[in-house]
Amino acid sequence: MGGSEVHEHVRDRRALSKGPPYRLTAGLLLGSILVSQAIPVAKDHFAGNVPPLLAQLHPSVGPWLVIAVAAVLSMIALLPRALEWGRTAFLATVVAAGWVVSVALAAQAKGLSAVSAPFRRPLDYYASVPLVRALGARAFAVDFPRLQTRLSLHARTHGPSAVLFPWLLSKMTAGSVLGVSLLVALVGLAGAIATYFLARELASERTARLAAILFACAPGVLLYSATSMDAVFMTVIAFALAALVRFPRSTTWAVVAGMLWAVSLSFTFGAAVLALFGAGIGWMAVRAPDGQRAATSAVVVRGVLVLAGLAAGGLILWRLAGIDLIADFRAASRAAAHDPSRARPYLYWVLFNLPAFLIVAGIPQTALLLHETPARWRARSFGFETVLWATLALASLSGVFLGEVDHIWLFFVPPLAASAAAGLERVLAQAEDRSGASARRTVTRVAAGALVQTTAMQLLLYTYW
Repeated sequence: MGGSEVHEHVRDRRALSKGPPYRLTAGLLLGSILVSQAIPVAKDHFAGNVPPLLAQLHPSVGPWLVIAVAAVLSMIALLPRALEWGRTAFLATVVAAGWVVSVALAAQAKGLSAVSAPFRRPLDYYASVPLVRALGARAFAVDFPRLQTRLSLHARTHGPSAVLFPWLLSKMTAGSVLGVSLLVALVGLAGAIATYFLARELASERTARLAAILFACAPGVLLYSATSMDAVFMTVIAFALAALVRFPRSTTWAVVAGMLWAVSLSFTFGAAVLALFGAGIGWMAVRAPDGQRAATSAVVVRGVLVLAGLAAGGLILWRLAGIDLIADFRAASRAAAHDPSRARPYLYWVLFNLPAFLIVAGIPQTALLLHETPARWRARSFGFETVLWATLALASLSGVFLGEVDHIWLFFVPPLAASAAAGLERVLAQAEDRSGASARRTVTRVAAGALVQTTAMQLLLYTYW
């Protein structure tokens, strides 16, 4: 090893030994809020007073706080221990613990009525459920592109499944809005299962479990799962992505991924970002190390099969449910073009969408991602973290998302958790090598940091959802 190589090796080891930049990450992300206070344009056509987050600084503490804190402390104690359990028990525990914390935090100030309050608003998707009951599910889906003036504001800019799904939950719960809200929260936390399978394809079993924990502790997941349909969109897209990451090595998974993509698009056209992930996953496959590298021709063929699965999924949705993805997209695009968010400044959101999303993804999770990224890049081993960063950059530059990404971009939390878990695995491996430190202790600290942030946001901010 030459002198320059030795110097570079020592420099890399020193950089990695510093650990994840938790404090720096917190300072930068919270600093983005302070900077936004000094930029008048940050609040143009924006209901929040803490941009780039769509939230109001509105401290609120109620009688359920004790229950919420107990749920948070139980989750901190339980999840690191669950790492050593069987897979089914582990995933069930992560989902259940996250669901209890999500509901308890949403209810801490005003009780269970606060959990269902967002679904009762005239702007929400649930407000269009009576229209489904009046027309019938199939007629609603068939006529969806022509029902714009009769739909709630949120329903107009999404696919028909964004209304059909809460309608289905309403039937299951005998019309109970609270029941619908609780099930939506459960579906949101079920994204931990998709996150696990996404990360398992990319890394080891332990890394996949760490990814599920990081997902379940993310502030955005816990704060919005109990109050927003965006949590459902997140989970549906996460399962599609978990299939998509397998497409370079499997023709079956390629077709399944395409079909799940079609289902995702029937909920939200934000699922179009799966095209960017698919391109990045294909790039990873042809650049993988020898022995793992896929032939370019095979990746191209399977990429075509993904598109074939997408077309087949769209056809099945049309034949079975009356959902016309193309017509629905045109109608949603026209509605989005007249949305108030179009008046917001493009350049500001290109710069501040990312901090808004990373705050709700979690400060510890972001720090772990920032720890993993340079380590991979220095080794010239560009992986899924690179695909994620590129997708986030292109999504911002597209101008499609002008604010509100703290909940609209929830579907980026699963891939971020998978990438951050690789950083946490690196931290655990280094600690075990140096001192034999317990992985459970480190995971406990990371989970505690994320859950403390979540609790603080719930107590200090009113997030509308």
